[in-house]
Amino acid sequence: MQARCNCIKVSENDLYQVAVVNVVSKARTAMNKDLNGGFGTSDSYSGSVFEKVISVVKRRSIRLPIISLAYLMGIFKDRGISARYFEGAELSGSPSLVLVYGSIVDYRYENEVCAALKQMHPNAQVGFVGPFPSTMPELFNRGDFVICGDFEYFFMKSYRSSMKLNGQITVNERLDIDELPRPDLTGFPIAKYGYSPAITAKPFFTLLASKGCPYPCSYYCAYGNYQGSILNVRSAAKVVGDMEFLSREYGIRGFQFRDPVFGIKKGYIEELCAEIKRRKLEIEWGIETRIETLSKKKIKLMHETGLRNLNVGIETIHPEIAKNNRRVLANVRQQEELIRYCEQIGVKVSAFYIFGYEGDTLESMRATLEYAKKLNTFLARFAVCTPYPGTPFFDDLKRKGRLSGCTEIT
Repeated sequence: MQARCNCIKVSENDLYQVAVVNVVSKARTAMNKDLNGGFGTSDSYSGSVFEKVISVVKRRSIRLPIISLAYLMGIFKDRGISARYFEGAELSGSPSLVLVYGSIVDYRYENEVCAALKQMHPNAQVGFVGPFPSTMPELFNRGDFVICGDFEYFFMKSYRSSMKLNGQITVNERLDIDELPRPDLTGFPIAKYGYSPAITAKPFFTLLASKGCPYPCSYYCAYGNYQGSILNVRSAAKVVGDMEFLSREYGIRGFQFRDPVFGIKKGYIEELCAEIKRRKLEIEWGIETRIETLSKKKIKLMHETGLRNLNVGIETIHPEIAKNNRRVLANVRQQEELIRYCEQIGVKVSAFYIFGYEGDTLESMRATLEYAKKLNTFLARFAVCTPYPGTPFFDDLKRKGRLSGCTEIT
Protein backbone atom coordinates (compact mmCIF):
# COMPACT_ATOMS: atom_id res chain seq x y z
CA MET A 1 0.00 0.00 0.00
CA GLN A 2 1.29 3.43 -0.91
CA ALA A 3 1.43 5.69 2.14
CA ARG A 4 0.17 9.23 1.95
CA CYS A 5 3.46 10.89 2.82
CA ASN A 6 5.72 13.44 1.23
CA CYS A 7 9.05 11.95 2.26
CA ILE A 8 9.99 9.79 -0.71
CA LYS A 9 12.41 10.91 -3.37
CA VAL A 10 15.49 9.10 -4.56
CA SER A 11 18.67 10.56 -6.02
CA GLU A 12 21.39 7.97 -6.49
CA ASN A 13 24.04 10.70 -6.33
CA ASP A 14 23.11 11.52 -2.74
CA LEU A 15 25.23 8.99 -0.85
CA TYR A 16 25.22 8.55 2.90
CA GLN A 17 24.69 5.66 5.30
CA VAL A 18 21.97 6.54 7.83
CA ALA A 19 18.72 8.49 7.51
CA VAL A 20 17.14 9.74 10.74
CA VAL A 21 13.45 10.51 10.20
CA ASN A 22 11.06 12.53 12.36
CA VAL A 23 7.72 12.03 10.62
CA VAL A 24 5.63 15.21 10.50
CA SER A 25 2.04 14.34 11.27
CA LYS A 26 -0.83 14.94 8.87
CA ALA A 27 -3.08 15.84 11.80
CA ARG A 28 -3.95 19.52 12.09
CA THR A 29 -3.35 19.64 15.83
CA ALA A 30 -0.66 20.92 18.15
CA MET A 31 1.51 17.79 18.29
CA ASN A 32 4.93 17.54 19.89
CA LYS A 33 6.52 14.11 20.01
CA ASP A 34 9.30 14.96 22.46
CA LEU A 35 6.91 15.75 25.31
CA ASN A 36 5.49 13.31 27.86
CA GLY A 37 8.70 11.35 28.27
CA GLY A 38 9.17 11.10 24.51
CA PHE A 39 5.79 9.41 23.99
CA GLY A 40 4.44 12.65 22.56
CA THR A 41 1.38 14.82 23.14
CA SER A 42 -1.41 15.99 20.85
CA ASP A 43 -3.99 18.57 21.86
CA SER A 44 -7.58 18.37 20.66
CA TYR A 45 -10.19 21.06 21.03
CA SER A 46 -13.93 21.42 20.59
CA GLY A 47 -15.46 23.00 17.51
CA SER A 48 -16.01 26.49 18.94
CA VAL A 49 -14.46 29.41 17.08
CA PHE A 50 -12.42 30.44 20.13
CA GLU A 51 -10.92 27.00 20.62
CA LYS A 52 -10.16 26.67 16.90
CA VAL A 53 -8.20 29.92 17.16
CA ILE A 54 -6.34 28.60 20.23
CA SER A 55 -5.49 25.40 18.32
CA VAL A 56 -4.07 27.30 15.36
CA VAL A 57 -2.07 29.67 17.57
CA LYS A 58 -0.59 26.84 19.61
CA ARG A 59 0.29 24.80 16.54
CA ARG A 60 2.17 27.74 15.08
CA SER A 61 3.85 29.02 18.24
CA ILE A 62 4.89 25.79 19.99
CA ARG A 63 6.93 23.35 17.94
CA LEU A 64 9.68 21.38 19.61
CA PRO A 65 12.51 19.32 18.16
CA ILE A 66 13.17 15.80 19.42
CA ILE A 67 16.34 16.47 21.39
CA SER A 68 17.43 12.82 21.49
CA LEU A 69 17.64 12.83 17.68
CA ALA A 70 19.94 15.86 17.77
CA TYR A 71 22.25 14.00 20.14
CA LEU A 72 21.96 10.91 17.92
CA MET A 73 23.12 12.96 14.95
CA GLY A 74 26.01 14.14 17.10
CA ILE A 75 26.89 10.51 17.87
CA PHE A 76 26.99 9.63 14.18
CA LYS A 77 29.13 12.68 13.42
CA ASP A 78 31.49 11.86 16.28
CA ARG A 79 31.84 8.26 15.08
CA GLY A 80 32.42 9.24 11.46
CA ILE A 81 29.16 7.63 10.27
CA SER A 82 27.56 9.62 7.45
CA ALA A 83 23.99 10.48 8.45
CA ARG A 84 21.25 12.89 7.40
CA TYR A 85 18.25 14.18 9.27
CA PHE A 86 14.79 14.54 7.72
CA GLU A 87 11.80 16.34 9.22
CA GLY A 88 9.00 17.44 6.94
CA ALA A 89 11.28 17.03 3.95
CA GLU A 90 11.63 14.46 1.20
CA LEU A 91 14.00 11.63 2.00
CA SER A 92 16.60 11.74 -0.73
CA GLY A 93 19.43 9.37 -1.53
CA SER A 94 19.92 5.68 -0.90
CA PRO A 95 20.73 5.09 2.78
CA SER A 96 21.48 1.61 4.03
CA LEU A 97 19.79 2.29 7.39
CA VAL A 98 16.64 4.33 8.08
CA LEU A 99 15.61 5.18 11.67
CA VAL A 100 12.05 6.38 12.22
CA TYR A 101 11.10 7.96 15.55
CA GLY A 102 7.90 6.39 16.91
CA SER A 103 5.30 8.01 19.16
CA ILE A 104 2.05 7.16 20.91
CA VAL A 105 0.25 10.07 19.23
CA ASP A 106 1.09 9.25 15.61
CA TYR A 107 2.18 5.60 15.44
CA ARG A 108 -0.32 4.64 12.74
CA TYR A 109 1.00 7.22 10.28
CA GLU A 110 4.60 6.50 11.31
CA ASN A 111 3.96 2.87 10.37
CA GLU A 112 2.57 3.97 6.99
CA VAL A 113 5.64 6.06 6.31
CA CYS A 114 7.91 3.21 7.38
CA ALA A 115 6.19 0.83 4.95
CA ALA A 116 6.51 3.35 2.14
CA LEU A 117 10.20 3.87 2.87
CA LYS A 118 10.79 0.11 2.81
CA GLN A 119 9.09 -0.09 -0.57
CA MET A 120 11.18 2.72 -2.05
CA HIS A 121 14.42 1.54 -0.42
CA PRO A 122 14.28 -2.27 -0.64
CA ASN A 123 17.98 -2.63 0.15
CA ALA A 124 17.82 -0.55 3.31
CA GLN A 125 17.10 -1.70 6.85
CA VAL A 126 14.17 0.39 8.11
CA GLY A 127 13.10 0.43 11.75
CA PHE A 128 11.92 2.36 14.79
CA VAL A 129 13.50 4.06 17.79
CA GLY A 130 12.01 5.92 20.75
CA PRO A 131 10.46 5.44 24.20
CA PHE A 132 7.04 4.34 22.93
CA PRO A 133 8.33 1.75 20.43
CA SER A 134 10.48 0.47 23.30
CA THR A 135 7.35 0.09 25.43
CA MET A 136 5.01 -1.43 22.83
CA PRO A 137 7.18 -2.73 19.96
CA GLU A 138 4.32 -4.91 18.70
CA LEU A 139 2.55 -1.77 17.42
CA PHE A 140 5.48 -0.92 15.16
CA ASN A 141 5.15 -3.84 12.77
CA ARG A 142 5.82 -2.26 9.39
CA GLY A 143 9.59 -2.07 9.74
CA ASP A 144 12.46 -4.53 9.94
CA PHE A 145 13.33 -3.86 13.57
CA VAL A 146 12.53 -1.97 16.76
CA ILE A 147 15.28 -0.85 19.13
CA CYS A 148 13.87 -1.36 22.62
CA GLY A 149 15.73 0.76 25.12
CA ASP A 150 18.35 3.50 25.02
CA PHE A 151 19.00 3.88 21.29
CA GLU A 152 21.68 6.50 21.94
CA TYR A 153 23.62 3.88 23.91
CA PHE A 154 23.15 1.35 21.11
CA PHE A 155 24.46 3.60 18.35
CA MET A 156 27.29 4.99 20.46
CA LYS A 157 28.51 1.71 21.97
CA SER A 158 27.22 -1.26 19.97
CA TYR A 159 26.31 -0.40 16.39
CA ARG A 160 28.57 -1.39 13.50
CA SER A 161 27.75 -0.75 9.85
CA SER A 162 28.08 -4.47 9.10
CA MET A 163 25.30 -5.36 11.55
CA LYS A 164 22.01 -6.76 10.32
CA LEU A 165 19.20 -5.27 12.40
CA ASN A 166 16.11 -7.44 12.65
CA GLY A 167 13.21 -7.95 15.07
CA GLN A 168 13.25 -6.56 18.60
CA ILE A 169 16.71 -5.41 19.63
CA THR A 170 16.81 -5.06 23.41
CA VAL A 171 19.21 -2.56 24.99
CA ASN A 172 19.48 -3.05 28.75
CA GLU A 173 22.21 -0.49 29.42
CA ARG A 174 21.70 3.27 29.76
CA LEU A 175 24.21 5.78 28.45
CA ASP A 176 25.84 8.16 30.88
CA ILE A 177 24.66 11.38 29.24
CA ASP A 178 27.91 13.08 30.18
CA GLU A 179 29.41 10.93 27.41
CA LEU A 180 27.12 12.37 24.75
CA PRO A 181 28.79 14.53 22.12
CA ARG A 182 27.36 17.92 21.28
CA PRO A 183 24.02 17.85 19.49
CA ASP A 184 24.28 18.19 15.72
CA LEU A 185 21.48 20.32 14.23
CA THR A 186 22.39 19.82 10.60
CA GLY A 187 19.17 19.32 8.65
CA PHE A 188 16.87 20.38 11.50
CA PRO A 189 14.31 23.07 10.45
CA ILE A 190 15.50 25.42 13.20
CA ALA A 191 13.50 28.41 12.01
CA LYS A 192 10.25 26.49 12.60
CA TYR A 193 10.90 25.69 16.26
CA GLY A 194 9.47 27.81 19.04
CA TYR A 195 8.13 27.80 22.59
CA SER A 196 6.26 31.07 22.61
CA PRO A 197 5.05 32.78 24.68
CA ALA A 198 6.98 31.04 27.48
CA ILE A 199 10.31 31.57 25.70
CA THR A 200 10.19 34.38 23.14
CA ALA A 201 13.82 34.40 22.00
CA LYS A 202 14.48 32.80 18.62
CA PRO A 203 16.06 30.83 17.05
CA PHE A 204 14.97 28.28 19.64
CA PHE A 205 16.04 24.76 20.54
CA THR A 206 15.78 22.32 23.45
CA LEU A 207 18.54 20.86 25.60
CA LEU A 208 19.07 18.14 28.19
CA ALA A 209 20.93 18.46 31.49
CA SER A 210 19.68 15.25 33.10
CA LYS A 211 17.58 12.14 32.68
CA GLY A 212 15.78 10.05 35.26
CA CYS A 213 13.33 10.92 38.02
CA PRO A 214 13.58 9.56 41.59
CA TYR A 215 10.08 10.67 42.65
CA PRO A 216 7.20 8.20 43.15
CA CYS A 217 4.99 9.88 40.53
CA SER A 218 6.64 7.46 38.08
CA TYR A 219 3.63 5.32 39.04
CA TYR A 220 1.71 7.14 36.29
CA CYS A 221 4.37 9.25 34.56
CA ALA A 222 5.93 8.05 31.30
CA TYR A 223 9.36 9.51 32.11
CA GLY A 224 10.18 6.94 34.77
CA ASN A 225 9.27 4.05 32.47
CA TYR A 226 11.97 4.84 29.90
CA GLN A 227 14.54 6.95 31.76
CA GLY A 228 14.47 5.14 35.10
CA SER A 229 14.58 6.43 38.65
CA ILE A 230 18.35 6.98 38.89
CA LEU A 231 19.43 10.54 38.18
CA ASN A 232 21.73 10.72 35.13
CA VAL A 233 23.38 14.16 34.96
CA ARG A 234 25.36 15.94 32.26
CA SER A 235 28.03 18.18 33.75
CA ALA A 236 27.27 21.89 33.97
CA ALA A 237 30.40 22.67 31.93
CA LYS A 238 29.25 20.41 29.08
CA VAL A 239 25.68 21.72 29.16
CA VAL A 240 26.81 25.35 28.96
CA GLY A 241 29.32 24.26 26.33
CA ASP A 242 26.35 22.91 24.35
CA MET A 243 24.59 26.25 24.76
CA GLU A 244 27.62 28.20 23.65
CA PHE A 245 28.21 25.91 20.66
CA LEU A 246 24.57 26.08 19.49
CA SER A 247 24.54 29.86 19.94
CA ARG A 248 27.71 30.27 17.93
CA GLU A 249 27.07 27.72 15.17
CA TYR A 250 23.30 28.03 14.72
CA GLY A 251 22.42 31.37 16.32
CA ILE A 252 20.24 29.77 19.01
CA ARG A 253 19.09 32.36 21.57
CA GLY A 254 16.29 30.54 23.39
CA PHE A 255 16.50 27.15 25.15
CA GLN A 256 14.03 24.98 27.04
CA PHE A 257 15.47 22.12 29.10
CA ARG A 258 13.70 18.79 28.63
CA ASP A 259 14.74 17.30 31.98
CA PRO A 260 11.93 15.59 33.93
CA VAL A 261 13.15 17.40 37.08
CA PHE A 262 15.79 20.04 36.42
CA GLY A 263 18.55 20.85 38.88
CA ILE A 264 17.87 18.51 41.80
CA LYS A 265 21.51 17.52 42.15
CA LYS A 266 22.99 19.53 45.01
CA GLY A 267 24.97 22.53 43.80
CA TYR A 268 24.12 21.97 40.14
CA ILE A 269 22.11 25.16 39.57
CA GLU A 270 24.82 27.28 41.14
CA GLU A 271 27.50 25.63 39.01
CA LEU A 272 25.48 26.02 35.81
CA CYS A 273 24.76 29.70 36.41
CA ALA A 274 28.39 30.43 37.25
CA GLU A 275 29.41 28.79 33.97
CA ILE A 276 26.87 30.84 31.97
CA LYS A 277 28.19 34.02 33.58
CA ARG A 278 31.80 33.03 32.96
CA ARG A 279 31.10 32.51 29.25
CA LYS A 280 29.00 35.70 29.08
CA LEU A 281 26.13 34.05 27.23
CA GLU A 282 23.16 36.27 26.41
CA ILE A 283 20.32 33.80 26.17
CA GLU A 284 16.82 33.01 27.43
CA TRP A 285 16.09 29.62 28.92
CA GLY A 286 13.41 27.66 30.72
CA ILE A 287 13.16 24.58 32.91
CA GLU A 288 10.68 22.08 34.31
CA THR A 289 11.10 20.93 37.90
CA ARG A 290 9.41 20.40 41.26
CA ILE A 291 8.97 23.77 42.89
CA GLU A 292 9.99 22.56 46.35
CA THR A 293 13.51 21.94 45.01
CA LEU A 294 13.91 25.69 44.43
CA SER A 295 14.45 28.74 46.62
CA LYS A 296 14.33 32.48 46.01
CA LYS A 297 18.11 32.52 45.93
CA LYS A 298 18.27 29.85 43.21
CA ILE A 299 15.52 31.48 41.16
CA LYS A 300 17.23 34.87 41.37
CA LEU A 301 20.53 33.35 40.29
CA MET A 302 18.92 31.61 37.31
CA HIS A 303 17.00 34.74 36.33
CA GLU A 304 20.23 36.73 36.28
CA THR A 305 21.62 34.28 33.70
CA GLY A 306 18.53 34.20 31.47
CA LEU A 307 15.83 32.05 33.11
CA ARG A 308 12.47 33.24 31.77
CA ASN A 309 10.18 30.20 32.06
CA LEU A 310 9.43 27.74 34.85
CA ASN A 311 7.16 24.72 34.30
CA VAL A 312 5.83 23.15 37.50
CA GLY A 313 3.40 20.33 38.15
CA ILE A 314 0.77 21.25 40.74
CA GLU A 315 -1.75 18.70 39.50
CA THR A 316 -4.23 18.70 42.40
CA ILE A 317 -4.90 20.71 45.53
CA HIS A 318 -6.00 17.65 47.54
CA PRO A 319 -3.26 15.92 49.61
CA GLU A 320 -5.26 12.72 50.09
CA ILE A 321 -5.99 12.32 46.38
CA ALA A 322 -2.33 12.98 45.63
CA LYS A 323 -1.22 10.44 48.23
CA ASN A 324 -3.55 7.77 46.86
CA ASN A 325 -2.01 8.34 43.44
CA ARG A 326 1.57 8.23 44.78
CA ARG A 327 2.13 11.92 44.22
CA VAL A 328 3.89 14.07 46.83
CA LEU A 329 2.61 17.65 46.84
CA ALA A 330 4.71 20.69 47.56
CA ASN A 331 4.15 22.77 50.65
CA VAL A 332 1.35 25.14 49.60
CA ARG A 333 2.80 28.18 51.36
CA GLN A 334 6.24 27.68 49.81
CA GLN A 335 4.67 27.00 46.42
CA GLU A 336 2.65 30.22 46.43
CA GLU A 337 5.54 32.29 47.76
CA LEU A 338 7.94 31.12 45.05
CA ILE A 339 5.37 31.55 42.26
CA ARG A 340 4.72 35.13 43.36
CA TYR A 341 8.46 35.78 43.52
CA CYS A 342 8.88 34.50 39.96
CA GLU A 343 6.17 36.89 38.78
CA GLN A 344 7.84 39.80 40.52
CA ILE A 345 11.24 39.32 38.87
CA GLY A 346 10.00 38.33 35.40
CA VAL A 347 10.02 34.53 35.31
CA LYS A 348 6.86 33.17 33.68
CA VAL A 349 5.31 30.24 35.52
CA SER A 350 3.44 27.54 33.61
CA ALA A 351 1.43 25.40 36.03
CA PHE A 352 0.21 21.93 35.07
CA TYR A 353 -2.89 20.29 36.56
CA ILE A 354 -4.48 16.86 36.21
CA PHE A 355 -8.18 16.07 36.30
CA GLY A 356 -9.57 12.58 36.78
CA TYR A 357 -7.15 11.18 39.33
CA GLU A 358 -8.25 8.05 41.15
CA GLY A 359 -10.63 9.42 43.79
CA ASP A 360 -11.35 12.70 41.99
CA THR A 361 -14.93 13.98 42.02
CA LEU A 362 -16.63 16.95 40.39
CA GLU A 363 -16.23 18.82 43.66
CA SER A 364 -12.52 18.03 44.05
CA MET A 365 -11.81 18.99 40.43
CA ARG A 366 -13.72 22.26 40.86
CA ALA A 367 -11.61 23.01 43.93
CA THR A 368 -8.42 22.41 41.92
CA LEU A 369 -9.75 24.71 39.19
CA GLU A 370 -10.50 27.41 41.73
CA TYR A 371 -6.99 27.07 43.14
CA ALA A 372 -5.56 27.49 39.63
CA LYS A 373 -7.60 30.67 39.25
CA LYS A 374 -6.30 31.89 42.59
CA LEU A 375 -2.67 31.28 41.60
CA ASN A 376 -3.35 32.96 38.25
CA THR A 377 -0.02 31.86 36.78
CA PHE A 378 1.12 33.02 33.35
CA LEU A 379 -0.14 29.74 31.90
CA ALA A 380 -2.29 26.94 33.30
CA ARG A 381 -2.58 23.63 31.47
CA PHE A 382 -5.19 21.03 32.41
CA ALA A 383 -4.77 17.40 31.36
CA VAL A 384 -6.88 14.32 31.89
CA CYS A 385 -5.27 11.59 33.98
CA THR A 386 -4.16 9.02 31.41
CA PRO A 387 -2.81 5.49 31.99
CA TYR A 388 0.28 5.31 29.78
CA PRO A 389 1.55 1.91 28.63
CA GLY A 390 4.59 0.81 30.60
CA THR A 391 3.55 2.54 33.83
CA PRO A 392 2.36 0.66 36.92
CA PHE A 393 -0.86 2.70 36.72
CA PHE A 394 -1.59 1.24 33.27
CA ASP A 395 -0.75 -2.28 34.44
CA ASP A 396 -2.99 -1.99 37.51
CA LEU A 397 -5.98 -0.77 35.50
CA LYS A 398 -5.45 -3.43 32.85
CA ARG A 399 -5.29 -6.17 35.49
CA LYS A 400 -8.55 -4.90 36.99
CA GLY A 401 -10.25 -4.78 33.57
CA ARG A 402 -10.77 -1.03 33.80
CA LEU A 403 -9.27 0.05 30.49
CA SER A 404 -11.67 0.94 27.70
CA GLY A 405 -11.51 2.68 24.34
CA CYS A 406 -7.91 1.60 23.68
CA THR A 407 -8.22 -2.00 22.51
CA GLU A 408 -5.32 -1.64 20.08
CA ILE A 409 -2.84 -1.09 22.90
CA THR A 410 -4.21 -3.44 25.52
